[in-house]
Amino acid sequence: MTCRLIVIATLSTLVVPALNAADVQEFRKVDVFVTDGGEDEKKRDARLEIDADAGEIRLVDEKRGMERAVYAVIPIDQVTALAYSVEEGSRWGGIVGTRPRTHWLTIRADALQQGALRMRLDKDNQQELRFALRAVTGLVDDLAFGR
Repeated sequence: MTCRLIVIATLSTLVVPALNAADVQEFRKVDVFVTDGGEDEKKRDARLEIDADAGEIRLVDEKRGMERAVYAVIPIDQVTALAYSVEEGSRWGGIVGTRPRTHWLTIRADALQQGALRMRLDKDNQQELRFALRAVTGLVDDLAFGR
């Protein structure tokens, strides 16, 4: 009986904190284009974090996170639109017959300095990232095909 009690107590101390921990979804290999006050855009290697408990979407440095750089913090309730587009690549690049694609996502929100933030997504996680943003914002991204 005491053995069961010890096992239950041990499991509860391990499981309960894990259930109460913040649930932050991370998506790596996101290139964010930020402006430096002027009209020039600079590409930054970032990761997109969705923190539903804090009600925020964060774009931070890909490797060291918020310690190194925070490119944008967007309150989820202030996101007004998600615009997704696919740009077809050159027919001559890579293997003959394939056309690499570039996946773009623009988040529009009143909280952003320019009103919108443009990102280039990785082909391997772009669909999962878009579905996570749809789930948390309740918005469906508009699909537009590029060139």
